[in-house]
Amino acid sequence: MSDHSRDDQQQVAEQFVKDIQNITHKLDTLHIETLREGQEIQVRFFSEVFCDAVLTSMSETQTEIVEINHHCNHYGCDEMLEIHVKTQSDAGQGQIGADNLTWNWNDETDERDYYFGAVITYIDKSRYLARREAGDNSMGNDYVYQTIKSIDIPFKAGWIEEATLEPVAEYLSSDEFKEQVKLLSKVTHEIVIN
Repeated sequence: MSDHSRDDQQQVAEQFVKDIQNITHKLDTLHIETLREGQEIQVRFFSEVFCDAVLTSMSETQTEIVEINHHCNHYGCDEMLEIHVKTQSDAGQGQIGADNLTWNWNDETDERDYYFGAVITYIDKSRYLARREAGDNSMGNDYVYQTIKSIDIPFKAGWIEEATLEPVAEYLSSDEFKEQVKLLSKVTHEIVIN
């Protein structure tokens, strides 16, 4: 159920679809040009403490705008309407929309604390995959997880329809990010490149 109008929710969902497609394209390019076998980049979107959606360099992300009416008793009532983007990738299912843009009131600062952001993570499973390929199926501690960046995604409460995931796409295009991924890919893989 949403506190936002139908038009605002639809506008945010349409923008998020474009942004997710842009981010997925950047992740796919990384997968082809930089990452090696067993390595991936994940982008997880969070509101408050919940992971709402995950995008991965390992697969395309399918998106669909979903509209749910939670049975309002009034004709034409948008109050019970929920519109969000449903995502599906090898990393899992999720949903993201205007309702994910949340805040709490901070009594100390007398302002809103906004809770919406993304965490970009590097994962290397190459050592695990090599061990398994050699016939060793025992449990081991040979995954590499590295948080590359946590990004706050700003939005304005009064201008929710202008919400965008662009800060994530911009960071994925940055030289800082590309250099860090290249370095991680070289040194964490089962076959290290000097």
